[in-house]
Amino acid sequence: MRSLKFFAVTLMLWPYLGIALLYVPGDVVPSIAFFLYLLLTAAVYGINIINACRWKGEARQLAFWNMLIKLAHIPFHLILFLVGLVFLLAMVVPALLFVSPILIVIFSVISYLLLLTSSAYGVNAIVRGKTGGALSTKAAIVLGILHFLFVTDLISAIIVFVKLRGRRS
Repeated sequence: MRSLKFFAVTLMLWPYLGIALLYVPGDVVPSIAFFLYLLLTAAVYGINIINACRWKGEARQLAFWNMLIKLAHIPFHLILFLVGLVFLLAMVVPALLFVSPILIVIFSVISYLLLLTSSAYGVNAIVRGKTGGALSTKAAIVLGILHFLFVTDLISAIIVFVKLRGRRS
């Protein structure tokens, strides 16, 4: 249980650490910290996916942490969306005409990779809920698909948690 909590909390806070690195003063330190952050991001995402898949406890705990992670990431996704929107609107400036689309694609990839990583907890909870009899096949398929789309992933996470809340699996 401790490893589940530790890695889930790490995943909840990890994107905000990246934003905090933007405010590190100096010239050399931020670039080194940024590349170290990128390397550690791959490790954190990979460890969380493995952690979700190897969890031996109850499905409702996975569903709870999935929902909590997704709720914690709402401000991060909103920040990326708003910054991307500003760059989209700033494309009237000739210098940003070519840079803005690249940054918007990078923001989209970052956001979707975060969504996929957090969805590992939910998909595993759905599979366990299906095998435990708490979810029907149709519900499991629909909820699983919803976990891979923006906004609906949060709705799906809440539904899975509510359905598995009272069940032991």
